[in-house]
Amino acid sequence: MNQTLIARAAGELDRLLQHYASSNVEVGEMLRTLAALLDDARSGKIATPVEWQDIPGDRAFSDGGLRKYPDLESAYASFKIELTGGETPVLRALRANRGL
Repeated sequence: MNQTLIARAAGELDRLLQHYASSNVEVGEMLRTLAALLDDARSGKIATPVEWQDIPGDRAFSDGGLRKYPDLESAYASFKIELTGGETPVLRALRANRGL
């Protein structure tokens, strides 16, 4: 696991959560829910991959109102990818083919 990438992804997600939390209660709730995990990620305390389903927040984008923040959704996805072990070769190939 690349601690630099994890910390960077956590920092970006935290920055965007902080930015939107003042105007959106749902974002504030997500920030509170992820606060400890974000702190652990920034401080290098996550040494083994976290299970995908153990990272809260998916439903805020799929079922909730956070889909209107594409930058926040992207930052969340990047954070989740890094916490679960980083980009897989398959994901890298998909991104390369789609120009993501």
